[in-house]
Amino acid sequence: MGKKPDMSSKHQPPDSPGGEPSRPGVTDTRASSAIESEPAQAQQPVDPELQAARDEAQATFARYQRLAADFENYKRRTRQDLTDRSQFANEELLRKLLPLRDNLQRALEHAPEGTDRNWFDGIKLVVRQFDDVLQAQGLSTIPAVGEKFDPAQHEAIASEETDEHEEGTIVEEMQPGYRLHNRVLRPTLVKVAHPRALKS
Repeated sequence: MGKKPDMSSKHQPPDSPGGEPSRPGVTDTRASSAIESEPAQAQQPVDPELQAARDEAQATFARYQRLAADFENYKRRTRQDLTDRSQFANEELLRKLLPLRDNLQRALEHAPEGTDRNWFDGIKLVVRQFDDVLQAQGLSTIPAVGEKFDPAQHEAIASEETDEHEEGTIVEEMQPGYRLHNRVLRPTLVKVAHPRALKS
């Protein structure tokens, strides 16, 4: 029978540097200690001129952002001003025309009996055309009768004691009011309901 091979030499752990055999569980610290022993390189200082240039660039960019925001706000205000001017350019003229429209309406409401029908229909046609022109300019009437009194668009010139309406309800329109786009051009003159006084 042949001689059994010596298996112990094949599984012998490799020798550590220096010829000494490595032992299980023991870490070779010579490489790490060599790295730690190297002097740490000091951080290179920043060139003062380069740092100053960076700071100046950041400050310039911040100023640019503020100027850009201010310019956008300016453009928005300018657009709004132009819109307001175009919408309300005829405000004074329309305000002066309203009494003429009121008088035409009064002529219809107080026309005497026996008035020529053609004359009456002609005045009605003029009033209708007048209203069409006002509406084309952005004018609209302010609702009144049956609405709650709103001091922003109504002006109370009379009151009426009644139990048929809630307090503060408009019961009669004395003169129509108008709004130009979203702005009150003339408030509506109204009569407002208030409860009857209790008898003592």
